[in-house]
Amino acid sequence: MRVLLGMILLFFVGCKPTKSDVNNHQNKDIPVIKYEANARNLFLNIKIENQVLFVSRSRDAKDYQEKITISDADWKEIVMITKAVDLAKVKDLKWPTEKRFYDGAAHANVTFVSNEVAYAANGFDHGFPPVEIEKLVNKILKLTEK
Repeated sequence: MRVLLGMILLFFVGCKPTKSDVNNHQNKDIPVIKYEANARNLFLNIKIENQVLFVSRSRDAKDYQEKITISDADWKEIVMITKAVDLAKVKDLKWPTEKRFYDGAAHANVTFVSNEVAYAANGFDHGFPPVEIEKLVNKILKLTEK
């Protein structure tokens, strides 16, 4: 009887989700975020996935040169901001400036990839994102400066 009770108790203790299981489930709910800024003198390619920031600053690079682990606090902020973005409406976001049309700013774009579907924004000036994604873009750019 004790053995049976011990096995049942061990089973339930073993089935309890760990912190990493909860984080992995949370990470699956968050889309992969890709940010790219391009101009004659600037190239920035960023990918955010599973609490890691991948950065490439060279057009000729075949892969990302930098890998930055995002802190738990920063990741929670990114998750909160990302969940507020309506992916279906990302393509219709309006840009606040048009400096990229006369080389006044680099052309930038952000793409969300969720369940293998890409949701790309309409394009905007690097440094001047649409209001709906401004906090997210600024947070991502700030993390790449470290």
